[in-house]
Amino acid sequence: YHYHVAPLHLQDIVGADRPIAYAMDGFPIYGETETDGSPVEALDQWNGHSDAENRYHYHGTRVYPYINGGFRGVVGVSGDEVTPQPRTRPFRPAGTPLRGVMITEFSVTGDHAYRLDYTVRGAPNRIEYVVGTHEVTMTFTGPTNTSRTETYRR
Repeated sequence: YHYHVAPLHLQDIVGADRPIAYAMDGFPIYGETETDGSPVEALDQWNGHSDAENRYHYHGTRVYPYINGGFRGVVGVSGDEVTPQPRTRPFRPAGTPLRGVMITEFSVTGDHAYRLDYTVRGAPNRIEYVVGTHEVTMTFTGPTNTSRTETYRR
């Protein structure tokens, strides 16, 4: 997964003092303000600059190049592509999209354990899952409070 525009909305969620993303050269990408909430100062050709402590970072903007306009750090390039590209494999096959869903709550319930509550056309549902290095265990609970647990390995 990667961005073609900066996820600027994340600054409201994570705060101005935290990155909204990281570039593939490892430098952080901040939102539309500096980490102290002040306006962004002049940006270089890569849409970044160093702070008062000489720590380089990029900024997402609403004008071109929107996100980092290249890499200040060192990256490998093969053809026109940064290499290596991040890769992942899903734990489980894709399911059928649910229509009429509204997420009502998401919470961290433990180390690598999460709970997602949602409604489908008003009926409550829940997914609780624990993520391990090589497997994920998911418990699906439907509107009648019946559950099924599935474990996926890769």
